[in-house]
Amino acid sequence: MEIKWLGHACFAITHKGYTVVIDPYDSDYTAGYPKLRVKADKLLVSHEHYGHNYRQGVVLSGRPESECPFAISSFEVWHDNMRGITRGQSLVHILEADGIKLVHMGDVGTQLLAGEARTIQNADALMITAGSCTGLPSQEVWRLCEEVFPRVIIPMHYRFGEHGARRLEHVEELIHYFNAPGFAQYYDTDTITITGEEEPQVAVLKYLGPSAWGALAAPEEKTAKKSLLARLLKK
Repeated sequence: MEIKWLGHACFAITHKGYTVVIDPYDSDYTAGYPKLRVKADKLLVSHEHYGHNYRQGVVLSGRPESECPFAISSFEVWHDNMRGITRGQSLVHILEADGIKLVHMGDVGTQLLAGEARTIQNADALMITAGSCTGLPSQEVWRLCEEVFPRVIIPMHYRFGEHGARRLEHVEELIHYFNAPGFAQYYDTDTITITGEEEPQVAVLKYLGPSAWGALAAPEEKTAKKSLLARLLKK
């Protein structure tokens, strides 16, 4: 099962030739990232904020739901620590196939209830924000991870270089709470393959941008050209 980080909180998850894209970002509102335009068989959105709901950036194949190899479920969490008063709610998405469980936490803003934690416990991969003032700060993200014991933690939604808003934390601020030498693995690629046999780790994927999207990249929309007569009449 392949997980490719497309930037911010957006991932393409591919299994048996079927691709699910989660939380496409709008580059006009997501600092430093280029325009997103990719192909997928299914699209999932955690919540209706610009960094997560850019549906125009995903060209769907039209394949029937019956061809999806994943069992997909979700549950709502608060986006902030004030029971949604300031930021509303966000969905946690769970994708399961062939004994492997992947979890995308969206913009979780509070610790989980006991039942919610059990639902995602022992995930093979957990995609989670590294920390921000709009959701859980990095220390609370660490606490959540310690509670649910994912095999592989994939940080997302963080600031690095010119990418990401200033209110987001850097990934290192999350990593230092684990206090385990070698626990953080820095990859030279934006992609990780999950088999369920990985060593426990924080997997920091490298953002490579559109040049690495390969077959996922979708062509730009064609704008119909106005005829010469139409242009002349407009004058």
